[in-house]
Amino acid sequence: MLNRSWTGPAIRASLVASAIVLGVLLIWISLPLIYPFLIGGLIAAVIEPAVVWMEKRLRAPRWLGVTVILFLVVGLILTLLIFLVAEIVVELAHLAESLPLLLNKVGQIMIDAFTENTDLRTIIDTVQTYLEKNPQHQQRISASIQSNIDLIANKGTEGITGILAAIGRFISDLPYLLTVLVFIMLAAFFIGVDLPRLKRNAGEWVPARIRDTAGHVALDLKRALFGFLRAQLTLVSISAVIMFAGLMILNVQYAFTVALFIGLVDLLPYLGVGAVLVPWIIYSFLTGSIHLATGLTIIYGVILVVRQFLEPKLVASNVGLDPLFTLFALFVGLKLFGFVGLILGPVTAVILLALHRSHVFRDVWNYIWGIRSHEI
Repeated sequence: MLNRSWTGPAIRASLVASAIVLGVLLIWISLPLIYPFLIGGLIAAVIEPAVVWMEKRLRAPRWLGVTVILFLVVGLILTLLIFLVAEIVVELAHLAESLPLLLNKVGQIMIDAFTENTDLRTIIDTVQTYLEKNPQHQQRISASIQSNIDLIANKGTEGITGILAAIGRFISDLPYLLTVLVFIMLAAFFIGVDLPRLKRNAGEWVPARIRDTAGHVALDLKRALFGFLRAQLTLVSISAVIMFAGLMILNVQYAFTVALFIGLVDLLPYLGVGAVLVPWIIYSFLTGSIHLATGLTIIYGVILVVRQFLEPKLVASNVGLDPLFTLFALFVGLKLFGFVGLILGPVTAVILLALHRSHVFRDVWNYIWGIRSHEI
């Protein structure tokens, strides 16, 4: 029989809430101290299939397999980072130098457009006649326009300077970051070499019920999160292919390199292809390259439509989420955390779904109400 008194459930609910709060606090406090080892453990788990393959197929010792795979992964990541940072620094420095000239050119283009259009010229003549009769208004408007142009130029230059300063701070912090990287790599190596033994030891210390539940959750999360990464890489590849095909049609030089760079930028949640295409489109339009601006706009529109159409389906098929639920998770993540929420939303949904499939919520509910397994 169920205990109908509220005292027991209230106490157990308080214990569960306290345990959750205490766990979050412990994670929050200890994370700055253990994050290199957590990242190292994650890397070891990611490269584990490749290490096992080298053990079985190539008869390589486990330590050798871990070393080779780690060097390949680190080398690839560092190469991509160096390439991206170098390209960003060069382009931003060039943009910072040319921004005032670009704004002056934009202003001249706008003036030419106003003066060559008959209707607009009539309006301008009317306004000019009014301003000639009211010189004090003319001075105020001129001062306001000049102030706004100077403000835009200053803000743009400050923004670019801020990005360059951040990159400079990153370079100045490089010794510390390299030290942390060494700890991460050492942790990944030692955890990767001892991973089978660590799994056995964890199995001996953890109770069977918790071990089984944690195993189901970990397996579900592994499949879902790797599926999510696979879906994102698929979307990025599709964007890069569309970009390459469009640039080839427009006869843009270095189409492959540009498409590859935009594909890499598309991996970043705060940026995406719009971070490159939108400024490029605006610049092409303002400099008179209407054909290029129109073509880039069409390419950007195609990429947006394809991503909006395929993303819920790819995430759903690879992660195991319902398309409607995936769309809901994407929107909630976007509203709560901005563009980075497009990643956090589905990841959170995957974690909650994994806990649900492993009956964690049901077990917690039954514990709160004092329901034993044979009573269910």
